[in-house]
Amino acid sequence: MLSIMIIDDEDLIRRGLEKIISKLNEEYLVVGSFSNGFEASQELDRLSPDVVITDIKMPYMDGLQFIEELRRRLPDARCLILSGYNDFDYARTAMQYGVKDYLIKPVDKEELLANLTHIHEELKAAKQEKEKEQLLSKKAQMSDLLLREQQLRRLLGGDKDTPVSAGVDELSLPVVFECPYAVLAVRASNLGMKEQLLEWGRTMAAEGIESVAMEAQIIALLVPAPKEEETGRLAHKTALRLMNDLQFAAKGKFAIGISGGYQGSDKAICAYQEALALSCAGIYKREAFAVVTGKEGPNAPADPAFFTGLLTGGFTQALERLDAEGIGAAVQRMFAEIERVRPPYADLVQFMANLLYTAVQKVDGLLDELVKLTPPGVGVYQSVADFFNLTELKERIQHLLELSLYRLASARKEGGNRVIETVKQLIQQDYDKDLELTELSEKVFLNPSYLSTLFKQETGLTITQYVLQLRMMKAKELLKKRLDLKVYEVGEQVGYSDSIYFNKVFKKMVGITPKEYRNL
Repeated sequence: MLSIMIIDDEDLIRRGLEKIISKLNEEYLVVGSFSNGFEASQELDRLSPDVVITDIKMPYMDGLQFIEELRRRLPDARCLILSGYNDFDYARTAMQYGVKDYLIKPVDKEELLANLTHIHEELKAAKQEKEKEQLLSKKAQMSDLLLREQQLRRLLGGDKDTPVSAGVDELSLPVVFECPYAVLAVRASNLGMKEQLLEWGRTMAAEGIESVAMEAQIIALLVPAPKEEETGRLAHKTALRLMNDLQFAAKGKFAIGISGGYQGSDKAICAYQEALALSCAGIYKREAFAVVTGKEGPNAPADPAFFTGLLTGGFTQALERLDAEGIGAAVQRMFAEIERVRPPYADLVQFMANLLYTAVQKVDGLLDELVKLTPPGVGVYQSVADFFNLTELKERIQHLLELSLYRLASARKEGGNRVIETVKQLIQQDYDKDLELTELSEKVFLNPSYLSTLFKQETGLTITQYVLQLRMMKAKELLKKRLDLKVYEVGEQVGYSDSIYFNKVFKKMVGITPKEYRNL
């Protein structure tokens, strides 16, 4: 779009130009029309035209005065002067201001189109060239920035033997380390927050602060100080400024660990490790944006017996019963203890991996369910390392275990119903024989102990009790319908070869003897 301003003290000429321009090209737009240069100058900044078509002879402020003002305020704008046959001297003066295009009154439509087309093409070419230069400059700046970040990452990470990209000035960053400095390690709750923190850090480069993305979701900021005694103050000031700048637009949460004062590039790794440990200690902070200093410090390693004790009692019992509610309560108690002791971040991550491993070993099929709930490409045992604070970790562990156990219990119950129905049919076919639990379990491909437990869960009876009830039901049926059978023969048909024992069991179950039952 080419925005055009028209200035002429003759109303007829202005309207004529507006009408002609509106029909020349849909990309040409008249943004303002004025009778003199003074009125036009009042709207110049607001309208910011690409092209000004101006008469030379006008009251208040003539065309030459306006052109001088235009060059001062909008140097990239083009000017097209309207000149009469007798105004050549004015036109020549205008050309001294860089005006190269002019029209002779009365304006010829084709000549106007040719001039505007020429100006439009030149402006587009100039714009493209400017954008190209800006892009190249931005790329060069970004390249320099990335190279400095690469070198800083090596120094903070202690990986000094790894070769760096060509073009890195090995002296550029060590100069920064010649003065006292502190390192801020900032743990982000997600990748979006990490990118936001890194972008903020890069805006601080003009103030001498170096920034770089480190492992996982960590950003490191190196804050230099003119004097050693000012290191702590400037580091805290930077942390507070970071929190103030991002708290209302943050895409997540973050915790800042602030190292003590250091000097020299050989101390960079120590400064970073100290700040990193402090930022990780922020897992016990409840604030969305937390600062941890050396005064709070990382916690001492916990006694291994503490972690062992967390996995006993209610936790393992709930696992064995596939009790989702029970496991939820056990996890709540477990994290209450963790909150009390506050073990270091690394110990906590290792314990959570061990917790999942223990659960998988105790419950068949649990690993498959956990895999379904874990993001693709992330190991089940490593997934618990990606958490921001203790509350988030507790919710994740509870969700993983509760949902997995619920799904597993549902699947087993569905499969268990089919198995028990099969066992019932087998018993009904051979209820008059001595049935062995081992024989039944082999026919349904289950462990005898598990079959016994599952049968009791589904029916409320043990297999022995179920067989006994079935025999008594059949016995009562035969006593009433088969009067041709003697009582002891009825006992034999339902599995009791000893008539005395049959009478004893029947009376215990029914309350009367078989004979008394038949005579009712």
